[in-house]
Amino acid sequence: MKEALYENYNLRIDKTINFFGFEGFFYRNILYCIVPNSNLELEEIFELKQMSDYLIQNGDIRVASILPTTSGQLISTINEQNSIVVRCPVHDRRTSESIGKELARFHKKGRSFPYRVTRLSRIGQWKYLWEKRLDQMEMFWKEKVRQHPENSFERLFVEAFPYYIGLTENAIQYLVDTELDEYPAPIDSATICHHRFTEMTWDKNYFFKLPTDWVYDHYTRDIAEYIRDQHSIGETKINNQIYHFMNDYERVSPLSPFSWRLLYARLLFPLHFFECIEGYYLVSSEEKMKREEQRLTTIINDSSDHERFLSNFFNQVGVQKRKLNLPDVSWLAR
Repeated sequence: MKEALYENYNLRIDKTINFFGFEGFFYRNILYCIVPNSNLELEEIFELKQMSDYLIQNGDIRVASILPTTSGQLISTINEQNSIVVRCPVHDRRTSESIGKELARFHKKGRSFPYRVTRLSRIGQWKYLWEKRLDQMEMFWKEKVRQHPENSFERLFVEAFPYYIGLTENAIQYLVDTELDEYPAPIDSATICHHRFTEMTWDKNYFFKLPTDWVYDHYTRDIAEYIRDQHSIGETKINNQIYHFMNDYERVSPLSPFSWRLLYARLLFPLHFFECIEGYYLVSSEEKMKREEQRLTTIINDSSDHERFLSNFFNQVGVQKRKLNLPDVSWLAR
């Protein structure tokens, strides 16, 4: 690793550190992070570099920058795998600002990103991506039904999937109705978002932001995934973290009626179920497969609680549905 870093980046290691779950190191009091790259293509990394450079130039001191090699390449081989090296911001401890306000400011800056994004753009693609994911899983499910389930995980999957077909179709219909009924406001233009935004995405002490997890999308993507994660870890019941998060976000950047409906459509989409099924077949160890089975059991057992959460969502975050003309999903309201 030392040889590769010196040869490719002219960097030495003064001290190593674990950072964001990745290998990090200090050189001349500057923190660098080595991010293994398994799925990003060169064009995508170039777009990520453009985004991070733009945010840094426009005053976001907490964004990490992608470091080219001495020969100008954005990917290098470190520890026998393709990697991206990022230079982290100065250790400037954040103020007491909340994650909601910080995310709203991040989206506000990202909305003025001036370059065209093609490879990382997801704006306007949710319907297509959800339908594609549903069709693929439905084909897989039919095959499992035909072959008969081999174990307890597959039996759970085969029995539960028709319910999640219905929930996914509801999400798609809610999205389609939103695009037909509501006109997007200026705030609904694309911005820099995260593939999956949770409380753990940014370092809690400094709000460091690694660009390797970014996409270009509607800002409610990040809000929905944060809320989904908070609900899954029980924060909804404990301290109403979701209400405070939304309240803080809207102090900086109020949501439009179009945004509220788009946010709700994304919450309706049962991403947690899809990821659990896909995760089970991607892992190889018995232990990880068992973990995914336990996760699926929990998802199915908590389905009534999840329905209540979706049914009460607008009330919980203090939104007047009638004022903003936000429709209910009738079967959830029963």
